Amino acid sequence: MFLDYSISTIEGRKKYVEQILQSEHVKQAELSQLGDYLLFSKDKNQTKKEKKEDYPVLTTNRECTINKRQLSYEGLAEKLENGENGIYNLISDNHSQILDPKEPISQEDIDTIPGLADCMTVIKSLQKQYETASNYRKKQLKTALINTWKQAYLIKGSHKGVAVKSKIRTLAGIEIPEKVCFTEDMIPYSDSPLSLLNPKHISFLLKYYQILKQESWDMPYSDMKWHLIDLENFTEKALKQKYPILWDVLIWKIDGLTNKQIQEKVLNHHGEYHTEQYYSTVWKQRIPKLIAEQARKKYLFCFYWNRPAAASWKKCSKCGQVKIGHSLFFNKNSNKSGWYSQCKECRSQKNRRC
Repeated sequence: MFLDYSISTIEGRKKYVEQILQSEHVKQAELSQLGDYLLFSKDKNQTKKEKKEDYPVLTTNRECTINKRQLSYEGLAEKLENGENGIYNLISDNHSQILDPKEPISQEDIDTIPGLADCMTVIKSLQKQYETASNYRKKQLKTALINTWKQAYLIKGSHKGVAVKSKIRTLAGIEIPEKVCFTEDMIPYSDSPLSLLNPKHISFLLKYYQILKQESWDMPYSDMKWHLIDLENFTEKALKQKYPILWDVLIWKIDGLTNKQIQEKVLNHHGEYHTEQYYSTVWKQRIPKLIAEQARKKYLFCFYWNRPAAASWKKCSKCGQVKIGHSLFFNKNSNKSGWYSQCKECRSQKNRRC
């Protein structure tokens, strides 16, 4: 719609708008434009400038816009059922889009973040080759450089805890190096950017499980594919029989159900009622913690299986299973063996619930 912004007075604009309404068929979307034309009479950019000293008018539409702008990124992510991934859905279907600007990779990052130094070595080598390469070769090297930089930022992002905002789909094809060490109490831990021994990393993998599995399943040599297979095995072992309610919650969450829907399903299927916030906490914290614990048990068992003399083996007096005398399997006691006669699972079985 063309409007005459040379008219600067309210009275003049009012008569001008009346003539338009009488002579033309005004669309619903154009009424807002006419409203701004009447309210802000200085020039056509007045709505952007919003000089409150001259025109202290705050319309309902503008008040709504201000309220939306005041909502923080974290606040919006918290309101959405699928968290930060929901923000991408609001913007576009491209979940690979990066919203946050990249932080430069510092020398401290290279020295402290495992795997980053290798990426930077490859980048320097590619850059050196690029200087003397032919035009055709330069194109190949440029693609390799871009992909290596992507991997470097993904490694840094996952280490810093911001991998959620990075290119999720790209993770399907990157290498996932892992070096497992032990604490003084022989608890296994890993420096991998995506380790199944780390509950936070498991929480991330579960949140984007469907995307990662879809992207990596047809890649036979993808580290992510085998990572997800191990995740599935540990999850089934940790939850399916021991915590059937948590197992159902996990399935429903991955299927995209809201906490409200899960609340109703648990009540109908299991006869238990919990708040919606409870299921959010279970999804983000308890389930990943149980899966990580199962992964630690598996790794510890494999470690001592090849070193039987180094382990203290103990038979549970209730279930009869022979397990490692370790805090992951038994609670400590002041008796001669140092452990309770029953394993942790048997001791907690009678009090076990969702």
